[in-house]
Amino acid sequence: MSQQLSEEQAQDCIGRLLDDATDLTARFLSDRADLSASAVFAINRVSQEGPIRLTALAAKEGVSQPSMTQLMQRLERAELVARVPDPDDGRACLIGITEQGQALLDDRRRLRRERLAELLTTLSPEEQNALWLSARVAAPILARLTAGADTAAPTDDAPG
Repeated sequence: MSQQLSEEQAQDCIGRLLDDATDLTARFLSDRADLSASAVFAINRVSQEGPIRLTALAAKEGVSQPSMTQLMQRLERAELVARVPDPDDGRACLIGITEQGQALLDDRRRLRRERLAELLTTLSPEEQNALWLSARVAAPILARLTAGADTAAPTDDAPG
């Protein structure tokens, strides 16, 4: 007998899953020693989207332009990002990732995968397979949600 979930039940279940995945990543998989979470999110966006205007980066990351300016100055001093000329406006510059910045992100990703591999050994082969199948189904859907989140305007009644 199939039970139909209410929209609220479905949202709660998905929300709990994402909360647990975030907690697992932040607490056990990520290296938190070298960069703040906001720095990692910003440099990762620059890596994924390519060179970007500082104002656009601040807006997409939901921080003030002065805060993003300070963060990018710190990352620039660490040689993780660099200013590059804007091909559409010779007076402006964009923020781009450096080879050193990309190497740092790649190392962090590799470390997360290694830590995850260790944790996966605590699961049975059946559990590992179920998780793998779930990931194959969820990954393209999460990619669509992520893409949509960048274009969606935040609502005032969104739960925190």
